[in-house]
This record gives sequence, structure tokens and C-alpha cells, in this order.
Amino acid sequence: MRYGFKDIFNEDIYNKARVVFILGKYTWFNNMVCDTFKGVAGDRTETIETTINVSDEFGIEDDEEETGVSSVDFNTFFDVVGVKSINGKWYCRTGYSLLNKKQNEKLMKYIKEPSENGILLITSEDWNEYKDLLKLKIPNAHQYVHIFSLSFPNRDTVSKLVTQSFKDMGIRITPQALSNFMIRMNKAYDKYEETISMICETHKDGVLDIKEMRQYMKGIAYYEVEDFLEELLKPMSSDKTNSKKVLKIMAALLDDITPLDLVYKLLREIDKYLEYRYYINKGVIPIGVKYFFDKVIKEMPEKYKEMNEWKFRREVYIASLTSLRDWEYMKLILLRAVSNIEIGNDRLRDKCKKALYEVCTRSVLTESRINNIIGLDNVLKSKLESINNIKYMEDTEDENGKTVFDSSTNS
Repeated sequence: MRYGFKDIFNEDIYNKARVVFILGKYTWFNNMVCDTFKGVAGDRTETIETTINVSDEFGIEDDEEETGVSSVDFNTFFDVVGVKSINGKWYCRTGYSLLNKKQNEKLMKYIKEPSENGILLITSEDWNEYKDLLKLKIPNAHQYVHIFSLSFPNRDTVSKLVTQSFKDMGIRITPQALSNFMIRMNKAYDKYEETISMICETHKDGVLDIKEMRQYMKGIAYYEVEDFLEELLKPMSSDKTNSKKVLKIMAALLDDITPLDLVYKLLREIDKYLEYRYYINKGVIPIGVKYFFDKVIKEMPEKYKEMNEWKFRREVYIASLTSLRDWEYMKLILLRAVSNIEIGNDRLRDKCKKALYEVCTRSVLTESRINNIIGLDNVLKSKLESINNIKYMEDTEDENGKTVFDSSTNS
């Protein structure tokens, strides 16, 4: 069976699973799901005497005293899974990238008939690594082998996880405090656990309210390139934007990465949305109206066929927020900055920072100014040529004695 982020709290998944592929780039979510499965594996059904006998037979040192779980490595798992563990079930967690060809073949054979005596977890955080696992042909009726895709967190489920994490550490968080925490943390999900622990170690009361949360979160704000890009799509002259915010996000990103890295990351995102915008303009993807995902995706290139519907709709929406011309302008402004990367680190850094500021302020620039930035026009040269073409003539007086200025120029 295939499950998504919203299914994290589905108890039936944990009770029936024998093999689970846990896929997603966020370590915190992956660990939470793995820990839940580990808890299920540690459900004791046998006696201590039997534990000793089984451990002696296979030469296994389990961590029963600490967790009550018979945790083993990948190869040992296949040696022992044919015999019941007295600590519930045999438990194995391994990274997909750690498996060699022979082990991978063994895994693919095992998922056809997994044993009820064990829980085998295969994890991966690299999309390029696990994208093929998402295509595994597992019958929907198969109740023992699951693919858990945790790449696209939804706010409601994350809220429950955060609330539960505070509760596990003895603190009840108010709804207002929870909202503030999630706004400040944004999508830095792998920082959530560390930040929650920091707050709980400091907070001495059993309840955490909004006033206290604001104090703890002071100076903490996480942004991603996607946040920066979305803020760039709001015109600086619009009521919907705060010009200070887009610059604040940019400054926060530049604290972690170089201007050159940010330019390249933006270019990759812009290329993606340019393609969406092209198909919008072409009429393949409708905007502003409801549409059937399956019907639209059939008209798209092959690389979109296996795309998640939520992600597709989200990215189409972002692409629709500005025109094809504006996407092209952003790309050309940034490309101009990296057209020559052999000019020295300091000059390159300054050029990239200048380009980023120009992208931020492009909505208040004239078309001629933008054309000048991207190299399509040279405003200064044009002005100088215009001045240079002025023809000097003596002022003359008309019949009424008024001075007449001759403004004629060389053609």
C-alpha cells in the first residue's frame, strides 16, 4: 500500500506492516515514523527465558533492557526472521543507499512474501535515490508492504506532531503559541526537534503561551529559496508586499549561502516555472478555473507523468503569479551576473548581490532600465548620442522681439 504524510497517525499501518519504505528528505519525520514502528516491534509476547535461548542460538545481543526491541542489521535480519523474537518482532532499519546489489536483490525477493516475525524499514532522504522506489509495483491489496512518502508535509499533520513533541516533554502548547512557532520555523523541519528541545529545557511551566513563545523564538526565522521566490512575485508597489520582507529573506539566505549559490538556486527554480508558464500560455494548463489533473497531465511531457498532483498544482499556481515576460526578465538579470565567473571572487560576489537587488526591485524599474541591465539596450550610450546630435544655432528674435530657441538636431 502507498501512504502519504497525512497517514502518519494511521495505527493500522503500524500494526500490519512487515516491510516499509520510508521516503522523504526530512530526517525528523522519517525518524518519527521509524520510532513508531520500533515501538510496535518491541511489543513483548514471549518470556525472558525464551529470549536468552534465541539470542544464544543466533549470537544476537539485543537492546531489550533499554528498548525491549530485538534490533539487528540487514544481513542478520534475514538469518533470524524465520524464528519468532520473544521481544515482539525482529526489527531492522537500514538506508537504501547502504545496500549492495546482492542485498537489494534479496530485498526485492523478500517483499513478495515477508515474514510476520519482523519489521524491516528501508529509508532514503535523497530524491534521486528513492524516485525509483516510488515506482515499485506493489499491489494495492498488499497489506504487509508499504511505501511511506513523507516528501510533502501538510500543516495540520505537522501541527499535531509539534503539539505531541511538546506534550512528550511535559508541556502543553497553546494554539496561538503553536501558530507562532510554525510561522517562525517555516519549512526548516529538521530544525524543529532541536528547537523544541531548546525551548523545553528552558521552560519551567507546564503550559507554553504566545507571550512566552515569542520570547523563545526571538531572532529565529528560517527561509528557503522558494519563500524568497514567492515574495519576489509580489510587486514592490503593491499593497500585498512588504519591500523590507523580501530584502530580509534575501539577507537571511545570504547568511547561509553565497550570493553565487543563491543566484544558481534561483535560476534552477526560475527555469522550472518558466516551463510551467510556457504551457500555461500555450493553453495546455488552465489557470483561474477548476481542471482535472489526469486530463491535463496527459498533455504534458513525459517527465511530469509521475508527478504528485498536489506538487503539480502548487507549482502551476506559483508559475501563474507573474507573466512569462517577467520570468524571462528575472532569468536574464541573474544570467548576466554569472556570464563570466572568472573575474575574481570579490567582483563576482558583488555582481551577484547587485543582480539579486535588481531582481527584488525590478517591478519599479522602467522597461528601458531593465533592458539596460540585461544588455539589450545601453541607456547611457543612447543619451550621450542624443546629446551629441544637438546642433548649435544662434538664438534669433521674432517680429515681436521675443527670443526663439532653435531645437533642431542633426538627423
